[in-house]
Amino acid sequence: MLRTFLSPLLVVIAVLLIPSIDRALFFLPLILSLSVGIVNFSKLKIGNKYLGVFLTVVQSYAVFLALAVSLFVFDALLEDVALVSNNESGLIGIILVTMGGFLAAMLLFYFFFFLFNVDNKRFGFLTITICYALIVILMQVFSNNEFLQFGVGKFASFLISWIIFMSLAYSMALNRTELMQFLDKKR
Repeated sequence: MLRTFLSPLLVVIAVLLIPSIDRALFFLPLILSLSVGIVNFSKLKIGNKYLGVFLTVVQSYAVFLALAVSLFVFDALLEDVALVSNNESGLIGIILVTMGGFLAAMLLFYFFFFLFNVDNKRFGFLTITICYALIVILMQVFSNNEFLQFGVGKFASFLISWIIFMSLAYSMALNRTELMQFLDKKR
């Protein structure tokens, strides 16, 4: 049970310790992968556990890089395809970032199947979906009633909240058995 909440706690502590938001954005994939990999060290399938943590870091950076490249390409493609007004352009940006973040979360979890013992994949996908919905709701609440205002500060807030909630979702998915045993004891 402790593992489930230790991973997001480590993310929060690491983000607070990094002095600048620019540095934090570069290190977010590292923070996420280490918080999930180290906390769930015993759940790694690979015999060499340190190699498993290293591969978790590589996968995390690969997914973040793929997300950045695909958002850049799709944004350029959508600008070329449609002549849109400023309001529609903002809506397209919101849709791209929202769907990109969700797809990145799912893709990273899919890659985690190869490294970690996952008891119930359906539970993992459901947990990720619910946690991602919470991110979108939080961004709605804290963005002055304009859905996901993506200035520099807001996008950084989105990424940091993404990392925190996804580390919680991944930890819940990887530790489902322990979480269910804890909830059964509470009944």
